[in-house]
Amino acid sequence: MSGPHIFHADPPGEGLRRSDGRTLPQLLRDNASQFSRSPALKFKKAGIWQRRDWGQVLNEVRDVARGFAAIGLKRGEVVALISENTAEQFITELAVQSIGAIVVCVYPDAPTDELHYALDHSRAVMALGQDQEQVDKILDCLSRIERIRRVVFVEERGLWSYDDPRLTSLANLIKEGADFETPGWVDARIAEGRADEPAAYCYTSGTTSRPKAAILSHAFILDNAHRLMGALNVRPGGNYLSYISPAWAAEQFFGIALPLLAPLVLHFAEKPNTIQHDLREIGPEFLMFTPRQWEMQASGIEARMMAAGRWRQRLYRWGLAQGLARVRGSTQGLLSGLKWKIADLLVLKGVRDVLGLTQARAVLSGGAGLSAELFERFRAFGVPLGNLYGSTELGLISTHRPGSRNAHSLGSLMPSDPSVAQPIEAWIDERGQLRLKVLSFSGYLDDADATKEMGSGLDGFETGDAVRIDETGELVFLDRLKDLRALKSGKSYPPQFIENHLRAASLIRDAVVIGDEARDSVVALINVDSEIAGRFAELKGLAYGTFPELSQLDEVRREVSQAIENVNRLLDPGARISAFANLPKELDADESELTRSRKLRRGQIHDRYSAIIDALYSGRDEIRTEIEVRYQDGTTSKLNAPVAINRMGVPA
Repeated sequence: MSGPHIFHADPPGEGLRRSDGRTLPQLLRDNASQFSRSPALKFKKAGIWQRRDWGQVLNEVRDVARGFAAIGLKRGEVVALISENTAEQFITELAVQSIGAIVVCVYPDAPTDELHYALDHSRAVMALGQDQEQVDKILDCLSRIERIRRVVFVEERGLWSYDDPRLTSLANLIKEGADFETPGWVDARIAEGRADEPAAYCYTSGTTSRPKAAILSHAFILDNAHRLMGALNVRPGGNYLSYISPAWAAEQFFGIALPLLAPLVLHFAEKPNTIQHDLREIGPEFLMFTPRQWEMQASGIEARMMAAGRWRQRLYRWGLAQGLARVRGSTQGLLSGLKWKIADLLVLKGVRDVLGLTQARAVLSGGAGLSAELFERFRAFGVPLGNLYGSTELGLISTHRPGSRNAHSLGSLMPSDPSVAQPIEAWIDERGQLRLKVLSFSGYLDDADATKEMGSGLDGFETGDAVRIDETGELVFLDRLKDLRALKSGKSYPPQFIENHLRAASLIRDAVVIGDEARDSVVALINVDSEIAGRFAELKGLAYGTFPELSQLDEVRREVSQAIENVNRLLDPGARISAFANLPKELDADESELTRSRKLRRGQIHDRYSAIIDALYSGRDEIRTEIEVRYQDGTTSKLNAPVAINRMGVPA
């Protein structure tokens, strides 16, 4: 019996910079030498863009590194960073790594219990919090963690009266380091660094259990940056907007390592709620969002068009149709080309401007699945949106190359840095699972059993993903092996495939598909988008007071039903959704219904909404629910609301 057909990643293109065994701080040092006056960082303060060149960034990293050394940080110790994406966080990460210490980033919206787990499990000895909110969460954890010696804060507002002796501002930290050691001390520590040493701990999503801390070396992080460079043809000097927290491994590759390796100009928005405005000012060439953020971008365009006049709506639909025809390759002849040019001039160019993506060369969706419909829609707008597939442990595996038209795939294998690793090898095993030979992470912190389960990679790491490889060598994702489901009839169906297509509907924010060996059919829990549904209700003249009332409006339920009907047409009869319910509250990461990157925590959702699920399989038309709601300050209350059960009338 012949073995599996093995696919290899293409070799990287010529002229791409290699890491050559360097660490992240060593690349910064070399950038400061080669590109001293070239822009490195741009960030907004009080509405004004500030600039730092590579020489200035190195000097600021040296200052912060001396400050940490002055307050006792040692090589191999861990510093936790809890902040929005800011220039200070970027500089602090490199400063900590410059003296051989390790960073662990925590999502800024993480509640105290998640922060406590990360601080305790990672054995952090110091922490940096962006502002009073983050400092309060850190201090709340300190009563249970004696290991943390110092807490540094960036923004002083609201903290003047705090008298905890462990607290110090970033400005005072730099002052403390001003007279520490000799002027060349930090440079000597940078030179001592090794590429195989840990640079960061990144926690996995933890969709089914407590998150595990993956140990990421400098070499691993930089190899992933090289994979991006080779696959996307990234050249020096491009603009990248850092938006997703570096607590997510992909942003360590994209937002920390890639700007150092390429190098790129790294931009930071002023605040999370100014991102759309700042996007338009930056005009990034490279960008990475999660699927949910791309879905929100698409919904934002739809919301604008809902409020537009009838003729503008018709013009938009016509322009979008011309863009879709071009993407699908159905434009032939001079007339079709002329129609597209007119559509681009009158409609599509304006959409790109609203999105802030007029200069985009490669923008990616990573972290979970995004429907092919949305990929095609963005490409119809003229936005070169591509998929990014990978994992915390194995890094970035595949992406769409510039010019790829296959919206249904995950793209092709990415090239490795030849100074660090061999090309990626991929094949499909007998279970339909993707197996990989690739440079991987350095194991899980304090979890030898889980590390052993990942394997050595000699026989190929098991990804746990059901994938096929098409005739062009691109990966087509089906579902997680553990998430593939079968009904009582034996009929199987892919939940993520269905959920991704459902989320392409502007009114649907999240969808959870349910059905197992004990059930006769597939049903769905739907989380409607409050903004889009609210705009829809306003245009229809519908009255409502709260989100539970909005979610149960007859017209809203009919719109959701139509979206489900459209997806059902893509499925075999036995796998179609037979009933659905609109949830009376939005799914929330603070209530452990979603991970911080908005992946579904299916077990928690199934347990929490079990009464609604049972009603979907009964003959009932409505159920009154009582759901505990947790607020950001930790308090809870009970939500009592009626939930309508909606039948689709599809064959079983």
